[in-house]
Amino acid sequence: MSSVIQPKQQRSQDTQRKLLSSLHFCLQNKFFEHISIKELADYAGVSVGTFYRRFKNKESLLPMLYQDFGRELELWVNSLEQRRFDSLSDTMEQMCRETLDFLIQHKSTFRTLHLNSRLHSELLTSDEVVDRNVVYRRLMNLILLFDHEIGCKNKNEAAGVVIYTMINTLLDKVLYADLTPAIACGFNASDFADELPKMLFAYLSSSSR
Repeated sequence: MSSVIQPKQQRSQDTQRKLLSSLHFCLQNKFFEHISIKELADYAGVSVGTFYRRFKNKESLLPMLYQDFGRELELWVNSLEQRRFDSLSDTMEQMCRETLDFLIQHKSTFRTLHLNSRLHSELLTSDEVVDRNVVYRRLMNLILLFDHEIGCKNKNEAAGVVIYTMINTLLDKVLYADLTPAIACGFNASDFADELPKMLFAYLSSSSR
């Protein structure tokens, strides 16, 4: 699995876009592992032979999906940066709710990338357009707007812990609600997103560290 290589010919670019759209469509109803190459080719309006002339296997589409999702992630962060936050508590509440909504909206893509990045670690370096480290830094900066309310000595580190905790716990609740460790908490995803900001705010505002 390698980085996304943009084909030079317009026809090949169109085929690549069609196959990516086909993958998004199929993911609405099936897990990635259950989607056949014939299904992808049929919805894209190309032959199976055309698929194999451009891609080795189904997994070869994953870098395209990862890069495409990176653009969606960047648009989401852009929208968060346009929101008005009145306080650190308000920031936590809005960010948790918006993160939950974003995860739900892109649930099928998240599941595909979440699982396959564990099987194919090189997928995590395949996007040369959107740097995830920059994305996380931008999310942290939204918290640091209210650094005067943060009691931790290392405020940057604390903001990173909060982003990590927020994303991972909500991700588990959305993708694997009936599995461990999500089952340790009886709240559904929506109720959990209401409770989580209280814990994160308490952590940030504490001066014990």
